[in-house]
Amino acid sequence: MTRASTVIGEREAFVAPPDKNEVEVATGALRIEADIWDEQADALNLIASEVAQLRVGALESGPFFLLLSAYDEVVGQVHDRCREGVQRTREVAGTLRQVADTYEQEDEDGTHALRNLC
Repeated sequence: MTRASTVIGEREAFVAPPDKNEVEVATGALRIEADIWDEQADALNLIASEVAQLRVGALESGPFFLLLSAYDEVVGQVHDRCREGVQRTREVAGTLRQVADTYEQEDEDGTHALRNLC
């Protein structure tokens, strides 16, 4: 049995390398998913901008400064988490694109077919 085969019950099933169409479908799906993650990052960025405008300064709060300091702390936390979310969702999008690029490159290099020879 080779590394590229799988045992099913008592018989061996060999996994063929993906054809060009299968690679295109897989990489296309990865890139579509990456675009969705980028759209979500844009949405989080917009939320962060909107939340930042909710902060109340000392002059605006006047005698309610002590009460509003807790409010401002929450606003700051929400803003910071949204900004972190933007970074992380962009990283996911980038990783998905990198995986698609690698998969395409391996297909062009014949790496998928070579793995089934071992």
